[in-house]
Amino acid sequence: MKKANKLFLAVLLTVLGVNLQAKVMESSVATVNGIPVLASEYDAYLDGVVEQYQLAAPQFLQQPYAKDILGREVLKELISKELLYQAADEAKISVTDSEVDEGLNEIKTRFVVDETTGQADPKGADKRFSEALKKQGMSLKTYKKKLSKDIAVRKLMEQQLRASVKPVEEADAKALYANVEAVMKNNTKKIKALEKEDPAKLKEAQLIAAKLKQLTGEQVRIGHIYLAVTKDMKPADVKKKEELAKQIKKEIDGGMDFSEAVKKYTEDKNALASGGDMILLKGVAPKAIDDKAFSLAVGKVSDPIKSDVGFHIIKIKEKRAERSISYDDVAKDLAQYIAQQRVQQAMAQYIEDLYDKADVKITITFESDALLQEAAEKDAKTSAKETKAEAKQEAKAEMKSEKK
Repeated sequence: MKKANKLFLAVLLTVLGVNLQAKVMESSVATVNGIPVLASEYDAYLDGVVEQYQLAAPQFLQQPYAKDILGREVLKELISKELLYQAADEAKISVTDSEVDEGLNEIKTRFVVDETTGQADPKGADKRFSEALKKQGMSLKTYKKKLSKDIAVRKLMEQQLRASVKPVEEADAKALYANVEAVMKNNTKKIKALEKEDPAKLKEAQLIAAKLKQLTGEQVRIGHIYLAVTKDMKPADVKKKEELAKQIKKEIDGGMDFSEAVKKYTEDKNALASGGDMILLKGVAPKAIDDKAFSLAVGKVSDPIKSDVGFHIIKIKEKRAERSISYDDVAKDLAQYIAQQRVQQAMAQYIEDLYDKADVKITITFESDALLQEAAEKDAKTSAKETKAEAKQEAKAEMKSEKK
């Protein structure tokens, strides 16, 4: 079973789900050993996933049948979750009230920040949590039952992982570092040998090397004010945004504190909690922003910068030169990475084993099902024709052989 996309894992933690004790009459998208996966839960989860993609990767949603692709992954996640619920129940995993209360308090901490202002508001956390429950059509009692099941699953997985995951040794981390170092130093001899020995290990080393190059490369910490421009925006409205950006720059030049300007003007709500601060890596941001960020001196504020998505005003707060990295610098991180990989692989294998033993029936249909069926039938016909042609060739060869 493929590893779930990081965006799906984030949604699984934040989407509150629906009442699993809903009436049996409610429609389902699948059954797992006779237990329905409710359509309402599927819809709520998929809506959350789509919302995450709209924020993080809107271009993906423009692909043909993008929602089908996400829907299939959501369905896998929900089936996996139900398999784990049933396995925890069969294993008679117990969960105490205090454990549920502790888990509930931890979840409430995610509501400390008021999303409308971007400011921390601990006193309003309970209210925002209750509003989120209400939005999902859940009572606190129902959510506690769901949370109890989630905690039971966590306990079950801890038992399984302790028994199946091999501890990471220093030799494991050093071996991985050697592969990563070969890629970073472009050691062609070792890279070719690794590619021949294990292409998957080479790809892994390349991904880690790329990440390390970003982390150790030239960086700049900036303050950022953002005014959004969309493709469907009228030219007159774009001009208004540009004029506003120029006005903001004048106000900052006139003495307005940059952090105050961020709070007053930026349209990036996620940046409010950090005061607009962000780290830019050399060569990653759009060229116009990248050029300004790495050419301006610390403390300077840029004129409005236009990009494909709007106007930006940045203040250079800190710069860091490119630096080298040794095994000791990353040993702990590499060991943690290896451990995470082993945990994910063990979890995926455990869920796959549960799936193989279970009676899973999919009742939902996707728009792209017909296309996939058509493609499968076309492949089958092509394969049949090729097989028939090969049989004829073999028959002719046999007849020639007999004549001789």
